Amino acid sequence: MNETQLKIKFLEYLEFNPRNNFFGDDTNNYQQYIEIKNEALNRKFDFILAVIKTSKYKPREIKKSSVEIDDDLKNIFTRALLFKTISRKYKVRIQNMTIYPIEIKSNQDKLDDRLGNQVIDAILSFGRSFLILDSKHCHNMRKNGLKKILPATIIGFDEKVGEFVLINKFRRVFSDSLLNINKMNLIKTVEKSNTNINITRLYRNLKSLQTINQKLIYNQIFLNEQTLQEEELRFIQELSTIDQSISVKKEILKTIRQFTDYKITDFTD
Repeated sequence: MNETQLKIKFLEYLEFNPRNNFFGDDTNNYQQYIEIKNEALNRKFDFILAVIKTSKYKPREIKKSSVEIDDDLKNIFTRALLFKTISRKYKVRIQNMTIYPIEIKSNQDKLDDRLGNQVIDAILSFGRSFLILDSKHCHNMRKNGLKKILPATIIGFDEKVGEFVLINKFRRVFSDSLLNINKMNLIKTVEKSNTNINITRLYRNLKSLQTINQKLIYNQIFLNEQTLQEEELRFIQELSTIDQSISVKKEILKTIRQFTDYKITDFTD
């Protein structure tokens, strides 16, 4: 099969097997599949798939603690504009939807160093990566043990049984940022400065700034449209009143001067 044929075969398999375990552990939950976009992110991966299934949360049941432990709920904030667009178009409740970037490798494709970049692009863009492999790659991946190396969920077509099988399930989802702020480390850092700082408020504001920044960047890359909620607008309005700049050049020069007198042998002892 070529790439297009493998993609069609996979989507047909999902249609006739809606209770598969590829996109979650609850095989009793009926799932609907919507192909959103082909050749996504300037052809960096093949297509985006929306998986629709009944959410375990009703709106009134969603609490702050729920959001902290549920990556798909976090994604509703970071990728809100995309979710709203899909929800309106397909008449689907936002909390019932999960977005998956899919990369397809047919038997005619080679598995080379580009695959690693495609996995990274998918994770940075959508927090997760899914690979669909044709029969030859499926056999080799299961045989050589490489399935555990890639941070991706891998699904392969098993020619012997004539169906798709789960080769590797990668459960971690990078829902908000790869560079999450650790509160304990922040406390230790600030304590060294001997300044009077409200750690709790600082931590909360840094996290808010981080999530808003990621949301703006995501919309800029994928949708060319920007939107902020009322609370976010109030936050950045307060932020805009601070008249303080950090000189990157000054900090670099300070660091260089601190180590000017060292010799290379000082680092090899």
